Amino acid sequence: MRRKIIFCTLLIITIAFPIASATEWDSATFTLSMENPVVSKGDYTINVVEFDGYGMVALNVYCNGLFIGNTVLMNNDSNWFYMDNEKIRFKGINVTDQRILPMCGNVHSPQAEIMFATEKSSKDSRFMALSISTDKDEYLTDDQVITTMQIRNIGEVKVDDIHLNVDTDGLVDQVDLPSGFSLEDGTYRSEEIKLRFPATLHKGFYNISVNMSWTNAHGVQDFLTESDSISITQPIEIYKSITNEVSLGQTVYTSISVENIQSRPVRIRLDDVLPMFFTLIDGTVTDNKQDLNWNFILAPHERKVVSYQMIPEQVGAHRVPDAHVTWNLWGTNYTNSSDSDNVIAVYQGVSFLEKDFPEPSPTPDDVIVGNNENSPEILMSVTIRSAISTKVTPDKLDFGKLAPGDTSERSDITIKNYGSCKILVTANVAETGDLHKQGLGIDGNSLESFNVTVVKNIVKNPYVSLNVPEQMKEWEVKRGR
Repeated sequence: MRRKIIFCTLLIITIAFPIASATEWDSATFTLSMENPVVSKGDYTINVVEFDGYGMVALNVYCNGLFIGNTVLMNNDSNWFYMDNEKIRFKGINVTDQRILPMCGNVHSPQAEIMFATEKSSKDSRFMALSISTDKDEYLTDDQVITTMQIRNIGEVKVDDIHLNVDTDGLVDQVDLPSGFSLEDGTYRSEEIKLRFPATLHKGFYNISVNMSWTNAHGVQDFLTESDSISITQPIEIYKSITNEVSLGQTVYTSISVENIQSRPVRIRLDDVLPMFFTLIDGTVTDNKQDLNWNFILAPHERKVVSYQMIPEQVGAHRVPDAHVTWNLWGTNYTNSSDSDNVIAVYQGVSFLEKDFPEPSPTPDDVIVGNNENSPEILMSVTIRSAISTKVTPDKLDFGKLAPGDTSERSDITIKNYGSCKILVTANVAETGDLHKQGLGIDGNSLESFNVTVVKNIVKNPYVSLNVPEQMKEWEVKRGR
């Protein structure tokens, strides 16, 4: 799935421009592979990033060692793909496709035959190039958006009176851009702006555009515009855990965790349904929501867990439906699912019935080796563990002597799931002062944010550390559990 996402993203930012008939091109054909991934032509260099094995290749493009963009070429491209203000163009000719081998390369050593063309330069011309990029594609609403612009003089003479104008599409601008500057030929300049999302959001995506203007050799003002899009990531995460194996008539335990990972409150609706051939146990549902529908507001970074229990009515393998969480932003409903892909295996229980059987009468050919009084016996016993059974070791941690401001060494703890179902483990501190609540961390994060899923017969080893605040009194013993 990840590979598909990468290629889809690259396809979105690849733009096919119409061919300009008046432009003269210097073209060459190259064959690239993961063993020979780089080729240069003039000031430009292309580098193979990845093959998908189905006739597509992803490329990074550089000019004078500086990254200017990326693109995806396909087998037998019908159109040219232009970059750097239509100064270079590419076309895929033969790209390894395992469905039609042996057209080009093979599955284990894919190849791409591409045509690479650069525009023939005209002397005494003033050419400028502009690129824009953001540090991420998706953001939480409290994240800072860092946007970088690169302005390059790719001509052969100095360019004066360069101006930049940014359209932030409603994002809050935190810096002013320079205006009226110059660039010598063959040089570049980078500018960075930091943006914030507005207090009131009206949409889930934003398009940042930069317009650059300069004066050409004939005294006429030229313009160039580039843009980049960003989106707001889903603010709600949902997980569902359930008992995976039971006997007919035993209890199946279900828990659903919903967390708001951003800094703004969200009103949500949580919906779940029972698998087929299961019955809900009365009195086991959080907030007594027998319809398995909950509505509540999640505070920033708050996690809420709901649970219920049910009884299977039929043996077999039963698919567990996903739980769904829905919220409304900018007048639009958004949904996220647990993607649990769980199956509950329900087995027929085994019962034993004691019954006396008469001793068979021996025949003349039988050899009698004993009787009921001296027959060998085998003593049997079994201990049935709970479906949810865990062990955490050690049961005591001593952080030693710490001065105010000190942080303890890491102490490893072991969590093992002996039960028959997957469990979600969280942590809390009870019977303690503020020291352990504020200073205790697990795996480098706060105690409140710790959660780990432990499947059957699997061991997890998080580490615990304690930071003592500067204002803590010296020679004071703090205990907690």
